Amino acid sequence: MAARRRKRGAYGTGLTGVRRRAEGPAGLRKLPPELEELAAGRRDTLRPRRRPRGRIHDSRVAGLIAGVANHEARRVYDARLERLRRAAADADDATLERELCIVLLLGLWRARSITGFDAFAQDVVGVPHERAATLARAGADQRGVALERLPDVAVALWLRSEAALLERCPEAAVDVRVEREQLRLSLSLPLAPPERAAEAVAAVGRAAAALARVLASEPPRGH
Repeated sequence: MAARRRKRGAYGTGLTGVRRRAEGPAGLRKLPPELEELAAGRRDTLRPRRRPRGRIHDSRVAGLIAGVANHEARRVYDARLERLRRAAADADDATLERELCIVLLLGLWRARSITGFDAFAQDVVGVPHERAATLARAGADQRGVALERLPDVAVALWLRSEAALLERCPEAAVDVRVEREQLRLSLSLPLAPPERAAEAVAAVGRAAAALARVLASEPPRGH
């Protein structure tokens, strides 16, 4: 009799506990980390969400530039380095101003693990670092942009797009700017033959789609 009473439960209902409905989720739902800390008493208030700053938290350890495959970044680096060395040999200040400005905007020296802009300009390109900085500032003034590295998303979009164009349609060019928190992408396309322009646009579209997949795979901010 005692065993039968234990089986039927303390209230004679035949239930030994609360059963979860079959269609309900298995196990306990996990709270976001900030709510778990609040519930456990390790935090008194919730921190306000940080304003996004255009940074990419790339999960690939080997990536030298966030959001960009190394082979893509190096393809752009090598093409622009060749352009810079040619301009330095020809004393073409207009090209040097433009290219050195872009190197700073992209932080392009990272693609070949150079320590910084000064080392890149003086030891790799062959332009004294003080003169290189002056040329880069002149290039930034002409473009109407601040001479500082672009947000990670803009850098990744630029490098991926330019790498795709160098492979598929090298006569096309891409430019990316940030103006009043707006990302502006522009393309310079060949007029003839027309299929080359279409191929260039398609190449940039594929590069942007690949970047979107990288961004979609990242954990939410604050986790």
